[in-house]
Amino acid sequence: MGVFDIAFLVAALTIAAPILLAATGELISQRAGVMNVGLEGVLLAGAFAGYLTMTRVDSQPLGFLGGIAGGLLLAALMAVLAIEVKVDQIVAGIAIGVLGLGLTTFFDQHFVPEPQTFTPLPRLAVPLLSDLPVVGEVLFHQDLFIYATIVVVVLVGLAMYRTTWGINLAATGESPVAADAAGVSIRGVRWAAVLVSGACAGAAGAYISIGDVGVFREDMTGGRGYLAIAAVLFGAWRLRGLLLAVAIFAVTDAIQLRLQSIASVPGEVWAAAALLVLGALVAARHRQPRRAPKPAELIGAVLLAGLVALAVVRPQLSLPASLWLAMPYVLALVALAAGGAARHRAPSGLTLPYIRSEA
Repeated sequence: MGVFDIAFLVAALTIAAPILLAATGELISQRAGVMNVGLEGVLLAGAFAGYLTMTRVDSQPLGFLGGIAGGLLLAALMAVLAIEVKVDQIVAGIAIGVLGLGLTTFFDQHFVPEPQTFTPLPRLAVPLLSDLPVVGEVLFHQDLFIYATIVVVVLVGLAMYRTTWGINLAATGESPVAADAAGVSIRGVRWAAVLVSGACAGAAGAYISIGDVGVFREDMTGGRGYLAIAAVLFGAWRLRGLLLAVAIFAVTDAIQLRLQSIASVPGEVWAAAALLVLGALVAARHRQPRRAPKPAELIGAVLLAGLVALAVVRPQLSLPASLWLAMPYVLALVALAAGGAARHRAPSGLTLPYIRSEA
């Protein structure tokens, strides 16, 4: 079978789920004006806290609650620094990320010196729907965390765009002075948003350790927190854009996992890469159709031509595994650069502390 088979699609969905949940929580936080650059550390805290809880009680539900608690602890620290003390959010986020890595490594070595393994979450088949060809196996034969993530994303979308809470959230990030004058508690909304972000990241981290892998390893989140932040930025602080970005990152990660076990790069991989580049170029032109091509677009056009040629010729080309490992993060950088035209859509109060006396 080719690279893009059912197993590949299932792997991509499994990779996407924790990134999507963490990115959804980060979207809420950033829409309120607080950017947590240390999201990777929060994910690690959730992964270790869930794992530590499992080593003590051997219960996956309690393990996930432990992971959420771990994420909430670091998120609360971020809220204290950014909202109460009004420390620079970028600096505070970097500190949270380093703290999360250091604490989880230390506690793992001292509290769980002998690694323990656990059975991952079982996959649940939805009656009738799971019998559908391809779609049934991919979408309706998954574990409970993936189903819950879909529900959370839908509920967040409804809350952000269909409720008073969503209006207050957007107002807090866009114009905290006006929101404060309207009676909205800027401090309360931002605290709630940061804590929701921490809970989502904690649950996502717990899924990585006890729901998917079944064990905790040092720095096991592997940059998924940074990918979640990149998804929010690339998605222009909109939920639909975030979903697209997470899908791209997850598919890329699933491809690199598959290609590490293949001697040479299959032709369909070059074709898929060409389609991604073509889509990015079309999207860039759609934003501003009547203008001269930018240098980045000219480079993209040359890259597209090269990928099309590789897809047609199908050379016997083998690339080192280390290069495949870096591919999702290289793509994240490219996505951020390509999404530069949407920076004006960032919340006006993002990363800016609100001091009421200055209003």
